[in-house]
Amino acid sequence: MTLTGMPLLLLAVCIAVAAPVGTYVLWNRLRGPRPVRAAARFGLIGLCQATVLLLAGLLINNHFGLYASWNDLLGRDGGGAVALHQATRPLTDLNKGGPGGTTSQGQLPLGGSGQGAHAPRTGGSQQSVLPVPSGPKQSFVPGGHGTRVASFRGPLSGVGGTGGDVYVWLPPQYNDPAYANTRFPVVMLFPGTPGTAGAWFSVLGGGDELGNALARQQATPFVLVAVNVNQHGVNVNCSDIPGGTRMATYIAQDVRTMIEANFRVSTQRTGWGLMGFSDGGLCAGKLLLQYPQYFRSAVQMAGDSAPDSSQVVRAGQDFVDQNTTLWLLTHRHPGPDQPVSLLAAVSDQDPDSLPVAFQLQAAAPDIVSVSEHARGAHNTAVWRSWLPEMYAWLSQHLDRATPSS
Repeated sequence: MTLTGMPLLLLAVCIAVAAPVGTYVLWNRLRGPRPVRAAARFGLIGLCQATVLLLAGLLINNHFGLYASWNDLLGRDGGGAVALHQATRPLTDLNKGGPGGTTSQGQLPLGGSGQGAHAPRTGGSQQSVLPVPSGPKQSFVPGGHGTRVASFRGPLSGVGGTGGDVYVWLPPQYNDPAYANTRFPVVMLFPGTPGTAGAWFSVLGGGDELGNALARQQATPFVLVAVNVNQHGVNVNCSDIPGGTRMATYIAQDVRTMIEANFRVSTQRTGWGLMGFSDGGLCAGKLLLQYPQYFRSAVQMAGDSAPDSSQVVRAGQDFVDQNTTLWLLTHRHPGPDQPVSLLAAVSDQDPDSLPVAFQLQAAAPDIVSVSEHARGAHNTAVWRSWLPEMYAWLSQHLDRATPSS
């Protein structure tokens, strides 16, 4: 009996109806001392509540597609065969040399679990002189899971300053003397909605998974920067709302320049990437196309098709279109002077995001690659299992961090 099948749902409906009927019939027929009868009646009430919760859980799961199978529910899924449908554009701007450049255009296969280790591409984001970029200085405090956390209010956008706005995770190489003059590539991370930036390191284990990939030599050292895109619990789909919240400016300009001024990171567009899941995947895809002067590559895991925030929708259909990845790929295709790469990771068991990925690739086959997984629904356990592959892909599409001595 499958988790999402009609037989299980009908069985849950029957049990949910039978439980209160049975409780009514048995209530005054229970025998034994008073404490025994009281305990039995409490047990019947609890059984009724449990059957209702079971039915509600199944209905919610079937509606939102959170878990596709029993293995998925138990955290034993999310893998399956990976079919990588490659984009056709060569990595032209990653072979220009100079500070932050790379020395190879070749793409390695995704290096996920069970697929073997792939040696990192040579090259680097090192510079002989490390001037301090202009930008706001910011204090950070220790956070959980090896992160540093800041309450940061953007000087241009006015967004932030509420606590837990920006989480930063530094790779082990950051404090290695051999990398003392190396600027590290950055991957900005976005949660879904509802969601918090900290979930990237607690629930998804973003830092732990990258640390494991580094130990297996399947990724380059990235500085991970998770941004709270749901300020005060309000979702604006990472957009600059006319007359309202300027979340896109906060991410692309305020947070980026603040990170450059406070950490030893790349100041080149080829050293900055984006990644998100669900609604955060939409953020990553559309921001890449809206700001190709700042970002080189992005990964959207089970990304949403279009913004659905009430504030975005109220701004009109033209504004919705301008913040939709598919529309941007069709109408604002980045030119050869600022080439970008987008990876859409999806599962065949996620019916909402699956067609989105192939629509994106059909619109821009020179930009979009699709990582198609056989199993896994729309949940964080699945997306965490994809992270080794995502880090490997980003390592091939951003500047690499190499020792300076």
